[in-house]
Amino acid sequence: MTLPNGTQKRAAPLRASTWNAEELTFDIILSTGAAVERGGFTEILDLSGATWPETIPLLDSHRSGSLDDNIGDVTNIRLEGAEIIGTAKLSKHSEKAKRIAAELSESRKFAASIGYDVGQWSEATTGGKRTLTARKFHILECSLVSVPADAAAGIRSKPTTPEGPKMTRAEINAEIRSIAKATNLDAAWIDTQIDAEATVDAARAAAIDAMKTRSTTAPSNIQIGTDHTDPESIRSAMADALAHRIAPATRKLEGRAVEYRGHSVLDLVGDMATSRGERVNLRDRDALLQRAVGAHSTSDFPLLLADAANKALLSQYEVAAPSYRQWCARKPFTDFKETSFLRAGDVPAFKEINESGEVTYGTISESAEKVTAKEYGTGIAIGRRALINDDLSALSDFSSGIAIRAANDENRMAYQVLATNAALSDTKALFHTDHANLAGSGTAIDATSIGAAVAALRAQKSLDGMVLNLQPAFLVVGPTYETAARQILASINATKASEVNVWSGFATLVVDANISGNAWYLFASPTVAPTVVFGYVGGAEGPQVRSERDFDTQAVKVAASLDFAVGAIDFRGGYKNAGA
Repeated sequence: MTLPNGTQKRAAPLRASTWNAEELTFDIILSTGAAVERGGFTEILDLSGATWPETIPLLDSHRSGSLDDNIGDVTNIRLEGAEIIGTAKLSKHSEKAKRIAAELSESRKFAASIGYDVGQWSEATTGGKRTLTARKFHILECSLVSVPADAAAGIRSKPTTPEGPKMTRAEINAEIRSIAKATNLDAAWIDTQIDAEATVDAARAAAIDAMKTRSTTAPSNIQIGTDHTDPESIRSAMADALAHRIAPATRKLEGRAVEYRGHSVLDLVGDMATSRGERVNLRDRDALLQRAVGAHSTSDFPLLLADAANKALLSQYEVAAPSYRQWCARKPFTDFKETSFLRAGDVPAFKEINESGEVTYGTISESAEKVTAKEYGTGIAIGRRALINDDLSALSDFSSGIAIRAANDENRMAYQVLATNAALSDTKALFHTDHANLAGSGTAIDATSIGAAVAALRAQKSLDGMVLNLQPAFLVVGPTYETAARQILASINATKASEVNVWSGFATLVVDANISGNAWYLFASPTVAPTVVFGYVGGAEGPQVRSERDFDTQAVKVAASLDFAVGAIDFRGGYKNAGA
């Protein structure tokens, strides 16, 4: 498993040398609690919090579809040091068990994997890496498998401590050959280890090194495909299908997602559990609901729901396309601390290099204008009844509404920067006559007022006095001046030179109802001279959805957060006319 709310599976090494052919028994290590890399996080088992029944089934590769898949039992489970160990006994009546017994008698080695239900998780993040520790978990079954979770989780040999018998050279050589077979190493490698009289541990370490070397020198023409049995691949396809259902107008249904068209919420819960090798009664709707939202859930449904909502939300959010992004500059924000950005003139000017070839180094001044990101959030709860009735209308409405709400709120905050016209670090307002970016008196949009605005924009100077010669890029108006703005930008087939519209198409028109009065603005390209900047913390564009179970109400809570920043950093790239 790769999620903190489902039945987990991990490989455990099998102490094959304890095989008793007469009793059909062997000792098996159920877990060492070692860290295992999952999809996006590291999982650790706290063995002190493990519980288990007196007897657990021994299965073939986590399969439980038929009686023949149950190949025996594991009893005498105990915690010894840093290992949970049990005694496995193969069934005398299972054909699979008979085959396994024969192969064990021929020194065949098997790995082991356990299935368990987690009752309590703790989470930590170190260096950006997420770690989940299962503080309480209950072992459900153990399976014999061919491929362990990692190369190090191999087959264990007899103890070589003074308390147990030592391995003979013949047994060590047999173990080396088994290691080579499991890791696909050739006869030359085997001969090298045997000639060097390597121990089993030394041979295992050498095998791991050989596999690492082989992976780095693999041919470049190897093609990596998609494992369609991988639970994460299945969940991703399910999320695509749910996203299409939530937002059919903006999300296409394609690829493997088509397979899950029309599946109900509880159908998906059952399919996810089955993909992970869990025993599920697909007809028991109440049991499936418990998997989705129950206190002892073994389903990753909340993450599936969040994944689907995020995919639907992103496509709907992109359609919203707020207008402020045209004249604002996007900048990165790594956290919620104050952030400063370079302005025109912050970088030292070029200077002539003398005959000695020495470069004169200057310094970059730190902008006194700071912009700080803030966190915003909202959410809903999808109740138990809605899940049973397969009613995702609330989530669909929420997804659509939050996309529109986020875009509108961002737009409102950006235009609020213009309307507020707050003072910069020089104590003067963003648009101020001393900044030479504010018309002395408000006038309507016409050839004369546009000419004055363009001239003021071109004449702006940087911090160190460099003439910027800024080109007008965006004419930004409210509904009041939309007609006048379109007229000033329109092309006219004039018959006289005096009738030519000299401002035809000189800038891109941006009309937004957040400008409620008569004011209008002219901006240079934000990539050249940004006046207002915006951004998202960590590059997470737009709202982000997460979900969790409410164990008391058996509802799924869906929350949306927006980590957004917007603010003014320089007066030079913009011009304001209060209008008339």
